[in-house]
Amino acid sequence: MRSGFFVGISKVLRILFLLLGILCALAVVLAFTSVPFYMHYNLGVTSSDTDVQEDFKPKNIIMFGGAGMPSADNLMRLYYTSSYANYYGAPVVLIHPEDSVCQSEMTKYLQQNGVEDIAYMTKGTNTRSQVVELKELHPDLLTEPMLVVTSTEHVYRTIRCMKKVGFENVIGKPAQEATVDFDLSIKKQNLGGKQLVPAVENTKIRYTFYNYLKLEVTCFREYMAIIYYKAKGWI
Repeated sequence: MRSGFFVGISKVLRILFLLLGILCALAVVLAFTSVPFYMHYNLGVTSSDTDVQEDFKPKNIIMFGGAGMPSADNLMRLYYTSSYANYYGAPVVLIHPEDSVCQSEMTKYLQQNGVEDIAYMTKGTNTRSQVVELKELHPDLLTEPMLVVTSTEHVYRTIRCMKKVGFENVIGKPAQEATVDFDLSIKKQNLGGKQLVPAVENTKIRYTFYNYLKLEVTCFREYMAIIYYKAKGWI
């Protein structure tokens, strides 16, 4: 009886490791293509009809935080938030769980970049609870034009969460880094080192492959969150 049990467990483990191997191999193959870039890019694109209106002027800039400060994610979001707030002359609603350090540091960054009119939403700890809090405390914003700043991978889910609870006129803007615009070639550089070891000239192997692997992890994590939110009826 016990031998049969262990045989069954070993079969399950073999299938599990086989599936994991296939997934890992697929991830490696995809990292050599442009698929991860477009997976990430598409999560930051909203399908709202308002996106095509050139005269769209938001009454509020809504920033969804959540990371530490300083951190790459929050600094990127703050950069875009302050830029849009100054460009449109709109107040900022800063959504970030209440803590002892991050909120004050984020406020300091915004103020140093010319943003003074800042409101805070501190109770929510995930996108759904933050959106519900925003609706409960500011029902007047349901029909107002708003611009939402969050990380690229969160735009799709955030905008659909907001529309689910009744926000009608909202645009999502991804806080994404710009691509570099310089030559990464090392052919003409005198780098020294052992001549028997060839120089790796291909930037796809040196940089892009690993960057795309990270993007795949980010996107697959977000896909799982989207599936969960749909199952819960939140989007």
